[in-house]
Amino acid sequence: MRSALTTLVVTAMLLAGCSSAADDVNGAASIDDAIEIEIEGGKISPRGDRVKVKAGEVITLQIDSDRAGELHVHSTPEQEFSFDKGKSTIELTIDTPGVVDVEEHETGVVVLQFEVN
Repeated sequence: MRSALTTLVVTAMLLAGCSSAADDVNGAASIDDAIEIEIEGGKISPRGDRVKVKAGEVITLQIDSDRAGELHVHSTPEQEFSFDKGKSTIELTIDTPGVVDVEEHETGVVVLQFEVN
């Protein structure tokens, strides 16, 4: 019975078109597609989500913002990326394992945390 229920739940999730990041048992997500970041009226989404990535993996951020700004990636070495008002795409890689904060510069909000393995 439990096996049939598990199969039903997994099938329902697949048919529902789950998000591009798959949840891991520890609550972190893994990257499958681009990560969307929205900045509008002083609100930023996501806020502090943790995403698992592999060292050297290309990470794509798609930003939709009502203003120009800058993201700081507190990796080793640190990285900074400017974005324009409207839609922008940023690609980055992180080579050093650990937890890396991605901060929106103007507000100081930690948008994402990458758990790099």
